[in-house]
Amino acid sequence: MTKAQYEAELQTLGQDLTRAGSSIGRHIDISGFNQDIANFQDHLRAAAKDLHGVKPPAIAQAANKRLADSFDELADDFEPVKDARRKSIVEAGKAADIVRKSVAVKNGRAAIDELKAKGYDVGAMGSL
Repeated sequence: MTKAQYEAELQTLGQDLTRAGSSIGRHIDISGFNQDIANFQDHLRAAAKDLHGVKPPAIAQAANKRLADSFDELADDFEPVKDARRKSIVEAGKAADIVRKSVAVKNGRAAIDELKAKGYDVGAMGSL
């Protein structure tokens, strides 16, 4: 895959994840909230699968793997948020704060920063 093709893949995935993530919090009832989380988890896992399936230029391969792994881990990290929402919206907020500070988030951001430092236009992925 060329640099341009890889950038296009990152940009498409970034837009998709941004859309899916922005739906979280629109519903505050337990069922709707947890469905929004589950939908985002599905998109994270799909993005991870896509990234694991591509072969970017050699200079980006290590960061790509770390990014894909971080999406898988982040999807798992959201499970406690759904459990917490079954207790209360306040508990769900606390659980979500923990996810925002998780190792998966830090690793994903580091991989994105590395790609940007190597000259890749990551598009919306940069705002995740």
